Amino acid sequence: MVNQTAQGISAQRVLVTALVIISLFLVSGTSARYLDDECPGVMGNRDLYEKVVRVCDDCSNIFRMNDMGTRCRKDCFYNVDFLWCVYATERHGDVEQLNRWMSILRAGRK
Repeated sequence: MVNQTAQGISAQRVLVTALVIISLFLVSGTSARYLDDECPGVMGNRDLYEKVVRVCDDCSNIFRMNDMGTRCRKDCFYNVDFLWCVYATERHGDVEQLNRWMSILRAGRK
């Protein structure tokens, strides 16, 4: 009886641990971050994407608005909110480089 109880508790721990790991993966959005984006060139240029999306992440952290990150990334970063975030995060000098990276990420878009 004690052995069956111990096995039941052990199985529950494994199940709970697996659920926690899966939940953390889904919440972090590591793979989803690349799949649901509107930039067709993301898959071959994840490093560039991470550099550009950092502007949106920093902006979201500064202003703590729920939809700021989504608005900033809309249309592959070609929007007013992204430009607003570039200036809000004081990346004025990076505008030309960011534009080049965004053009690469946007390649193939109609």
